[in-house]
Amino acid sequence: MNKRNSIYRESIGHKLKEYRLKNFLSIDDIIFMTKISKSSVVKVEKGTAKDIDLYVEYAKAVQYPLATLTDFKIPLKPLNKLPKDRLERVNLTAKIREHIVKSNFLIKGKTVSEIKDELVILKLVSNEITSVAVAGVMRNLNDDGLVATGNKVGRKVVYFKKN
Repeated sequence: MNKRNSIYRESIGHKLKEYRLKNFLSIDDIIFMTKISKSSVVKVEKGTAKDIDLYVEYAKAVQYPLATLTDFKIPLKPLNKLPKDRLERVNLTAKIREHIVKSNFLIKGKTVSEIKDELVILKLVSNEITSVAVAGVMRNLNDDGLVATGNKVGRKVVYFKKN
């Protein structure tokens, strides 16, 4: 874990303790309200607890709005930006997902090649898009529960829109 994350935890822990004291609550009150052990409450206040759920439960007890992460000057940016190939997959996923959600596109089921062909005809993707890329998106949508697979056509998986 990098040093920035521990600084953020420390800042959040100190803020939670400040809210506890401002509300005239004892550590025992926090233990009672959260069912968190005393040692974990102390770790939260010091910012050494690793479990985010402890901070959330503590925040609920002292009515601290965790939506205010900007108070700690935490940049809401990931440690690593997505590279170009991953961004292209995200864009492809967005196009396919939007089309599936807004239409009856998969009501009768389609194979990856049928999905690709229709997306090209609709000009939602370029002709250069590979079936492998479309198959990856469809597997992800299946994993996310947005589409289901049915009987195969030969060795090809058939995808259906989930209701």
